[in-house]
Amino acid sequence: MKLISILDHLAAAPATAAPAPRRALLAQLGRAAVAALPLGAALPAAAAPADTSYDAVTQLLQLERTQVALYTQALAATGLIPAAQTADFQRLLAHQTQHAALFLKALQDAGAIVPALPRFDFSGKHSVATNPELFPNVLTNYDAFLALAQQLEDLGVRIYQTQSINISDSQLLRSALRIHAVEAQHSAHIRGLRKGRGAVVQNWPSEEDATIVRPAAAQALTTAATGGEENGVQYVTPGVPIPFASLLLISTNTAIHDPALAEAFDEPVSSAAAQAALNLFV
Repeated sequence: MKLISILDHLAAAPATAAPAPRRALLAQLGRAAVAALPLGAALPAAAAPADTSYDAVTQLLQLERTQVALYTQALAATGLIPAAQTADFQRLLAHQTQHAALFLKALQDAGAIVPALPRFDFSGKHSVATNPELFPNVLTNYDAFLALAQQLEDLGVRIYQTQSINISDSQLLRSALRIHAVEAQHSAHIRGLRKGRGAVVQNWPSEEDATIVRPAAAQALTTAATGGEENGVQYVTPGVPIPFASLLLISTNTAIHDPALAEAFDEPVSSAAAQAALNLFV
């Protein structure tokens, strides 16, 4: 089956791994799973040319598994999530579980190597007691949990934006673009929860968001999730920037700085930066 152009996996898969016969994505995943994915998403930015369909799908699978694990552990932690928000995170967990199932099934039906399900440690200690704790109290303090959930959802939006373009199967691509919109909804919702609790944060990534303070070794997550959000330079074509500075002028003909300009554009993330962030939790 050519679900993602055989996932460009021929070099990685065992010689005996034959692709399954091609079937419609709807039939593979079940109508309920596909119907549950909301419609609508912007086209993603171009990704690094070295990324293959297999690379894209396995990274998206790791992202979704990470989010599933975080919400599963948080919902199981006694007293962590307030009763009023329990249903919210149950819904988010259901979404992420569907997304992970989609990518897992795509890999399986293509005969590709499926990465083993890792053990997740959201302290950042990599399950080694003597390692430093990079994400303190995320399963005992609700605000710490929300901060981590926000960054993982922000990161998810960026990974989908970058990796969707590398998925060569049109049906799976459409599903990934729908999920991209869902990740953005998740990010906005969690940001709204944090804002309601007094955090200085917008409902979208902004350079005006208050910094989430963590040890330096945890910086890979912040960089991948929101690094570059202050960027006000966008391009019509490569090397030809949109002249925002001459469009946004005050009465003295001086260019103004408008945070909304940077906020209006989503920034991509490289596969390497995204992977470095995801690897903090395994």
